[in-house]
Amino acid sequence: MLTNTTHSLPIKGKGFSLKSLVQHKIFVLLLKLILIIVLGVILYHQIFGREDLTIQKLGIEFLHHLSWQKAPLLLVVLILMPLNWFFETQKWLALMRKIESISFYQALKVVLVGLSLSLFTPNRVGEYGGRVMMVSKGNRLHAVWATMVGISSQWIVLVVGGWWALMGAFYLDFMPINMTLLGSLILLGGIASVFLLIIYFNLKQVVRYGARFKWTQKWAKKMSASPFDYYTNRELIQALIYSGTRYLIYSFQYLCLLYFFGFQAAVFATFLGILIVYLLQTGIPLPPSTGLLARGNIALLIFGYLSIIEGTAMAVLSATFSLWMLNVVLPSILGAFFVARLGWNEKEQERK
Repeated sequence: MLTNTTHSLPIKGKGFSLKSLVQHKIFVLLLKLILIIVLGVILYHQIFGREDLTIQKLGIEFLHHLSWQKAPLLLVVLILMPLNWFFETQKWLALMRKIESISFYQALKVVLVGLSLSLFTPNRVGEYGGRVMMVSKGNRLHAVWATMVGISSQWIVLVVGGWWALMGAFYLDFMPINMTLLGSLILLGGIASVFLLIIYFNLKQVVRYGARFKWTQKWAKKMSASPFDYYTNRELIQALIYSGTRYLIYSFQYLCLLYFFGFQAAVFATFLGILIVYLLQTGIPLPPSTGLLARGNIALLIFGYLSIIEGTAMAVLSATFSLWMLNVVLPSILGAFFVARLGWNEKEQERK
C-alpha cells in the first residue's frame, strides 16, 4: 500500500544501526533538496527567463483583457483545472486497483509527484519514476506497466484526435493539399488508428511476443504473472474514456484562454488547430529548458499556417503560457510539497 513513511523507524534490527539510520536520513534529505532546487530552477527559467513573453507582459495582457464580459471564460478554465487532474487520478486508481488498494487522496499524491518529476525530462518521461517511487517496492514493476497503460491511452487519444483534426483542416481547406494526397493520408490515418487500438487492446500478446527475444526474456518473465496481463477490455476502454475526457478538458481550456486574450477566429477552425498543436507536441521530445518556448512556437506555426491568426501572436503565446501555468506549474508545486514529505525508506515500505 502507498504510505507516507515519515514516522520514526526502529533503530535496532537486523542489519540496521543508528549510524545507517542517520546516513539514510541525510541521503534522503539531500535528494529531496536537490529535486526541489532543480524543480525551482526549471520553473524559474520557464517563467522568468523568456524573451518572447515575460511574466510582466503576461500580467499586462491579462489586465488589458480582463472584463466582466470575458470573466466567464476564466471561470470555466479555473473550474476545469481540478477536473483535469481528477480524471487523471481516477484513471490511475482504476489501473492500480489490481495491484494495490489505494485511496483517491493517495492516488492524487502519486499523480502530482509524477507531474513534478516529469518536468526534469523530455515528454514527461520522469512521470514513470515519480509514480513508481510512491508505490510499495514489491509492486513497482507492475506500477511501471500501469503507468505505461495510462500514458499509452492518453497518447493514443492525442495521436488519433490530432491526426483526424489535421485531415479535417486539409479537407476544409484551412491548409492547402492535393486531394489525391489527402485521400492517401486519410487511408493511412485510418490504418494507423486501427493498428494502435489493436496493440492497445492486445498488450498481453505484445508482452508474450517480446519474450521471444533473449534480451527481454528475464523482463517478460517478471511480467508473466502481472495484473497487467489481466486488464479487461472494459478497463482499457475506461482508461481511454478518462484520457479522452482530459483531452477535451484541456483543449477547451486552451480555446477559452485564446478567446480571453483576444484571439479572433472561427471556433471550429481554432479547435482543430489546438488538436494539431497537441499532436505535434506529442511527437517532438521537448526538453524542460526549452519545452514551453517550443510549445509556443508550435502554436504560432500552426495557427499561422491555418491562416487564422491576424496580429494575435501575443494572444497565442499568452494562452499557451497561462495554460501551462494552471495545468502544470501549480500542480507541480503541490507535487513538490509531497516530494518534501516522502520518506522513501524501502524497509518500511516492505513491512507495509
